Amino acid sequence: MTASHINRSNSVAIIPARGGSERIPLKNMSDFGGKPALHRVISIAKESDIFEKIIVSTDNSIIADYAISIGVDIIRRPDKLSDNLTPIQPVIAHALSKIPDFEFACMILPTAVLLHPQRLQSAKALLSRYQELDFAIGIRRYDSPPQRALFLDNQGNVKMEQPEMFHKRSQDLRKLYFDAGQFSFGTRTAWLSGKPSFLLRTRGIELSRIESIDIDEPEDLEFAQRLFDTIK
Repeated sequence: MTASHINRSNSVAIIPARGGSERIPLKNMSDFGGKPALHRVISIAKESDIFEKIIVSTDNSIIADYAISIGVDIIRRPDKLSDNLTPIQPVIAHALSKIPDFEFACMILPTAVLLHPQRLQSAKALLSRYQELDFAIGIRRYDSPPQRALFLDNQGNVKMEQPEMFHKRSQDLRKLYFDAGQFSFGTRTAWLSGKPSFLLRTRGIELSRIESIDIDEPEDLEFAQRLFDTIK
């Protein structure tokens, strides 16, 4: 299904751009090809052409002023939702409480600079086609089977987490995935339920390793910037 066949009405993109990153100050404004990460993500949301509105939720004046300067609405996030322990769900619920007219909301990380707009289109298409769904989220397959994971015991010896899997071939093990975290597209009801997407009716959109790069440490940012320069 192409974007032209997906109804944009009742859909809002919410980008939670907190200013208080401890390991990478103002991470969401980091430079990617001459533009802040936030700008790149807003462009991805616009390119998908499935959102009636794009909103930045932030507690930071620099981020707020920049979003406004490029024509994006903002929602000021209260302090109680702005520390590094606050999960995403109440942040999106807070934003939705300020914009009551939207049936669908897509959270997009402000550092998802390598996400393809088509992934957002696919998520919206799933929600539009299957009305019983609550969420469509970006997932990524584990590079190595977690069933064969190792750990170190108290003496530093290597042990298998599941020794019974030793003789299992990798191709015979169930494919397992994790939440890539780059986006979560859900109904308003689902976001306001307070329940995580894993416990609701959720479909997964598989992302590539490049799309799902996680920027948490300074070296992650440097790697992402170099990767961006290489492929853009």
